[in-house]
Amino acid sequence: MTTAANLGGEEYSIGLAGAAVATTPLAARVAVLGASGYSGLEFVRLALGHPGLTLAAVASRQHAGRPGADLFPGLGGHGRDLPSVVSPESVAARLAAGEADTVVACLPHGAWGALLRAEPRLETLAARVLDLSADHRDGSRGYAYGLPEASRAGLAEATRVANPGCYPTAATLALLPALASRWIRGPVFVGALSGASGAGRGAALRTSFVELDGGAVLYRAGSEHPHAKEMERNFARLAEGPFPVSFAPQLVPMARGILLTAHARLSHPVSPGEAHLAYCERYADEPFVKVLDPGAWPETRAVRGSNRCDVAVTTLHGGETLLAAAAIDNLMKGAAGQALQNLNLMLGWPETTALPVHGMPW
Repeated sequence: MTTAANLGGEEYSIGLAGAAVATTPLAARVAVLGASGYSGLEFVRLALGHPGLTLAAVASRQHAGRPGADLFPGLGGHGRDLPSVVSPESVAARLAAGEADTVVACLPHGAWGALLRAEPRLETLAARVLDLSADHRDGSRGYAYGLPEASRAGLAEATRVANPGCYPTAATLALLPALASRWIRGPVFVGALSGASGAGRGAALRTSFVELDGGAVLYRAGSEHPHAKEMERNFARLAEGPFPVSFAPQLVPMARGILLTAHARLSHPVSPGEAHLAYCERYADEPFVKVLDPGAWPETRAVRGSNRCDVAVTTLHGGETLLAAAAIDNLMKGAAGQALQNLNLMLGWPETTALPVHGMPW
C-alpha cells in the first residue's frame, strides 16, 4: 500500500518501509561489465525481464567480439536480443555517445578500481554506477552501501552504490533487529556454508568437481576474510558501537547458496518469543526477508534462484545468548538480485520489479 506525498515539487509515493519512490520511474540503458562471470550472467538474465532496462552493452575482456547469444545460452529472443560482447574499456565511448547511462560492474575485487584508474570516464560519464565488488563498500569515492533493509532511505537519491558482499548480507539480515534493539554485547561469532559459485567462475583446483565433491573445508577463518571487516562495519553502524567478528566460512559441495549462523551474548535476558516477535515486527514490510516460524530453520534450496533471505532466531542459556540463522542464494540476494533491487530504488521502480521472491527447491 502506498500514500501520496510531494517532495520538492515532485510527486512521490511512500512505498515499502517508508521509502520515497518516484511515481514515474526512470528507464535506464545498462552496460554490464564482467558479464561472463556468474553474477554478471545473473544480472543480464534479470535485466532482460525488466520493463525499464535496456541492455546497451555486455562487456567481457575475455569474450569481446563474440555474439551475445554465444555467451548467454538460453537468453535473448522475443524482441530482447542480446548485443555482441565488447571490451570493458570500450563502454566509455558508449557512455560518451549517450548509448548507455548506467554501469553495473560485476568484476572481481580490485578490478573495478583498476579499470577506473585506466579509464575514469566509465564512472564520470555514467548517471548511475553499481559496483558488485568490495572496492567501495567502505563508502570511499561517495559510494552508498546498498543493503536496502538497512539503508533504504539513502539509496533512492544515490548515483553510486556499492553492493554488499554475500556473507555480510546474510549476517547483517540475521542480526539486524537484535543490533538495532541494542541487545548484543561483546564479539559476534559467525559461521557459514557457501556454494562454489561464490569463488567466481574462473577455473581453480579447489572448486573443481573432483576436489569439492564429498567434502567441506574451512578457509580464511578467524578475522582474515575481508567480509569479516565488512560485517564489523555494518554491525557498528546499526548498533552505534564496535562489535568484533569471528568468522568461519566453509566451502561445501553445492553450486550456489549460503547457510549462515550467528551467535552473540545479549546485554540482558531475552526470551525466544520476544526475539521472534521483534524480528517479525522489524521485517513485516520487507518483501525479500521471511522470518520463519519458531522451530523452523533456513535451508539453501528454499531460496535458490530467488532474491529472498530466510531468517530464524531464538535465544539460549536462559535468554543470555542469541542464535540467528539466514539462508540466501549468493548469486541473487548476495549479488545480482540485490544489485537489481538497488537499481530499482535508484530509478524509482518498485523494489520487487523483475525479482523473484520464490525459490526453486528442485
